Amino acid sequence: MMQNKKSDSALREEGIGEVMESMPEPPPVSPIDPPAPTPTPPPADPDGGPIKDDMGDVDVAPAKVFNITGKNFSFSQTEIKVKNGDRVLINFESTDGFHDWVVDEFKANTERVNPGTKTSVEFIADKTGTFEYYCSVSIHRAAGMKGKLIVE
Repeated sequence: MMQNKKSDSALREEGIGEVMESMPEPPPVSPIDPPAPTPTPPPADPDGGPIKDDMGDVDVAPAKVFNITGKNFSFSQTEIKVKNGDRVLINFESTDGFHDWVVDEFKANTERVNPGTKTSVEFIADKTGTFEYYCSVSIHRAAGMKGKLIVE
């Protein structure tokens, strides 16, 4: 194969050499790219609410855990306080009778269990206010098996 190679003077006569001389040198290429910056974790919310990343998504924070027992016809804890946006984990155990733990506004309920059996439910408290939780078995709620979930 034959190559047609022109001299620098021939290229200058055609005006190509001047264009090539006016072009800047390309920057040197590094064989190794610099490491990507390490993302910094988002700061904790000073109000104790959920932590959000720079896109507004809520990071998974540890749940507020409440261990509650139920007996005929009461709960071991009749008031629970959490903050809006908290992840709430209810660990429930019946110590006497057949019971469950329910709060309608968050669509949260445990399984109905017999004495000595444990069950759990987890939910996000994403509304502020005072909400009633109760046992949904038979007339247990009417008999006083209820409490208040306060979301501040």
